[in-house]
Amino acid sequence: MTPAVLALLLCPPVAAAQPVPSIFTAAGYVRAVLDASPEVRQAADLFESARAAWKSQAAAAWLPTLGFTGLTYPYGHDLAQSYRFQRWNLARPDTSLTTSLNWNLFNSMADSYKVRQAALSRDSAEASFSNARQARAFAAAQAFYDLGLKDRLLEVAGESLKIQKDGFDLTRDLYQNGMKSLADLLKSETDWHSSELNLAQAQANRRQSLLQFNLLVGRPADAPAALASELDPGTTALPGLAQDEDAALSRRPEMALARLSVEVRELASTQALRDGAPQLTLDASWNRTDHGSSIGNLSTNPNYQLALGLALPSGFNAASQWFNASAARSQAAAARQSLAATARQVRSEVHAAYIALESALTAYRIAAVTEGIAQRNLELVNEQYKQGSADVIRLAQAQLDYLTSRTRRAQALFCALVSRFQYRLAIGEPLWR
Repeated sequence: MTPAVLALLLCPPVAAAQPVPSIFTAAGYVRAVLDASPEVRQAADLFESARAAWKSQAAAAWLPTLGFTGLTYPYGHDLAQSYRFQRWNLARPDTSLTTSLNWNLFNSMADSYKVRQAALSRDSAEASFSNARQARAFAAAQAFYDLGLKDRLLEVAGESLKIQKDGFDLTRDLYQNGMKSLADLLKSETDWHSSELNLAQAQANRRQSLLQFNLLVGRPADAPAALASELDPGTTALPGLAQDEDAALSRRPEMALARLSVEVRELASTQALRDGAPQLTLDASWNRTDHGSSIGNLSTNPNYQLALGLALPSGFNAASQWFNASAARSQAAAARQSLAATARQVRSEVHAAYIALESALTAYRIAAVTEGIAQRNLELVNEQYKQGSADVIRLAQAQLDYLTSRTRRAQALFCALVSRFQYRLAIGEPLWR
């Protein structure tokens, strides 16, 4: 019995037509959640910002700069006219136009460091973007399979109600024919009403899961939804742990961020040494000034030159530069230790996810076998109860065993599905593909 059919059987008819529920697959729902996620959009925007900043820094480092200046004195004492007083004069002959072209050819690698820092910031933003997508994709998978579990448990609760109601009707007929006692009848009626309470709770749990399911994808909180009939634990063959552990160390976003942090600190250490040394610069410049006719040529025009400079850094006292470099080296060493700790954590998570997946697949296999046994036992006891050779306690126990086995199989199924996603997350496999 599907959840949709169960809802039609258990819910009273209404006058207005109910909206048709949207049908989701796991992959489609994950993509929809990523498209609607503000966290993912924010990370994407930050990545685009960091990439644009890197391009800007590269252009500033390697391209020449162009300057243009127009100068005139429309009012007051005109410097170009021997300080003669002017009253709102904007004549072209009194205006000078200056064009300059400057190109830094070398500045002791300062521009190279800035470009590299911008590139590392870009790569860090990209890793953060990947991390955000992974986190939201896993949250989407959890919400999807939680709703699937609640659908399955609601189905079990509906079946339980039907079994208990049929059992009560059977016991009442047998009681009226003198084949069962009043205690048996009361026991059957109690089980029937208990199953009604269980169904009400299952309906409430399903509504809670639907709420979370809809909020993640940006739908109205009470919008109906149905899951495609593709719920299967997948292959029971376990993945190769050694290969996946190596893959996790190379592609997990956390590892990428830790490695980039080491590069940032090592670059800062190198830059601290560079900043403490004398700075050599080489600049090329070209200038042209078009003077007004009343001003005349006051200099060589155009003019161009190479400027070679050597200077100590500002605030040089040797001690400060030494301690700055020492502090930068210590921060780089700390970043390397953080990378080692992150690698250890990743290995731990991969092994823990592998153990959980192995346990979940084993539990599902056993739960499937147990459900089949419990179903055959219920059929046997139910027939014996009709014939009077089994009492109501034995029948109730057989019913409970069967419904419990169905519940455990549903829970094991969705635990296996989530565990497979958890393992993919642990090894760094993109969950949105």
